[in-house]
Amino acid sequence: MGLFRYCRLALRSLQILIEQFSAFCRLSWLCMLVSLLGVAVAERHLIAGGVTELLARGVFVVVWLRLVGLGEVPSSRHYFRLGRRETFGALSWMMAEIFINFPAQVVSASLAIGTGIPIADSVMMLSGLANLLLGGIYLIPADAALVRGGVSDEVGWRVPDLMIRGGMALGMAVFVCWLPFNLLQEGVRLLPEMDLAEGFSLREAVMVPVRFLGLALTSGTLALAWNRLMAEEDGRQ
Repeated sequence: MGLFRYCRLALRSLQILIEQFSAFCRLSWLCMLVSLLGVAVAERHLIAGGVTELLARGVFVVVWLRLVGLGEVPSSRHYFRLGRRETFGALSWMMAEIFINFPAQVVSASLAIGTGIPIADSVMMLSGLANLLLGGIYLIPADAALVRGGVSDEVGWRVPDLMIRGGMALGMAVFVCWLPFNLLQEGVRLLPEMDLAEGFSLREAVMVPVRFLGLALTSGTLALAWNRLMAEEDGRQ
């Protein structure tokens, strides 16, 4: 049961997403627009578009982490703040995504070259394995978003210890969050090809809200796991 001890938190995160769906829409719509803009310009400006899209997702992740982990709900009708906490949290979430997904892409490409197996046939399985093995790395942006001022300075950076104690159970929880939305994304890819604008298709437009739903579920689960691990850590001191 130890391997699955955080999977219940994924179900709790889904429940929070359903209960707070109006807050999700209010806090994500501007981030989604920025993400759509990044996707649209990526055709001509790959790096600028990619960084914009990833940063928009990271900014939303920070506010959702704080909503689930700390009960903090911004009162404004939109949210896209790039303060120090949001910038570091967004960049660390972006780096965590790259850290997890890059090995899957490299191995898939290597298999395609060495064995002729199409990348599309192996990347999904390898991506799931990467989330299972490396998903605990998402505790870094969770810590950046949730740690209270002065705490880290007093006791040191506790994320490595939390990741070790969380172990594979964290990766299993991330995998449980990743699987349904990855399958949903595969369904979106089956939509007919239809260009909404130059370099911007219907599939890409529909994929953005699907990704944000997955971000909310995953970051909510990590916020709950971070709270539990911190409570256990404080109880040991």
